[in-house]
Amino acid sequence: MGCNMKVELKSLKHSEFASRETHCFEATVWLNGKRAFYAQNDGHGGADLYAPLENQDRVEFNGLLNDLINHCLTLPKWGSEFGDADNMDVTPEILIGNLVNKMLDSKKLKKSLKAKVLFINENGIYQTGYGNKRPVDQNLIDMVKEENPDSIVLNCLAFSEALDLYRGEHA
Repeated sequence: MGCNMKVELKSLKHSEFASRETHCFEATVWLNGKRAFYAQNDGHGGADLYAPLENQDRVEFNGLLNDLINHCLTLPKWGSEFGDADNMDVTPEILIGNLVNKMLDSKKLKKSLKAKVLFINENGIYQTGYGNKRPVDQNLIDMVKEENPDSIVLNCLAFSEALDLYRGEHA
């Protein structure tokens, strides 16, 4: 498996209340469109655990995990938000953690876009709504655009673009 490996998580189960120092989750890792193995974390700050699929040979599981490790080494190095230079290798745990974060942000954004108009300007990300259970409509979007002409209204963008902006401001 080469450097163009497609890594996805499916069947993500996340427990917000059990997530303390890390996300408490379990998911199936897919590599290049095929189920590869399971990943999980108990949410108490420990490392992710990887396990073979049911009826999966241990040699196959180890090979797929090694393929993921080697793929991670081809990815750009990264630095922490605490000022470290971009000199740390991506690991499966970092990659899977980022995928969990993106899936959770996506879910949160979808919910927010139904109830609120979200917009970004040079000062940050903002939201407004009707204040009751009434969903967003074009009148509210038009009002936000008129009152904030220099802002980007996330509700008007393709979801993937809105998510990228949301995560950039949010993360």
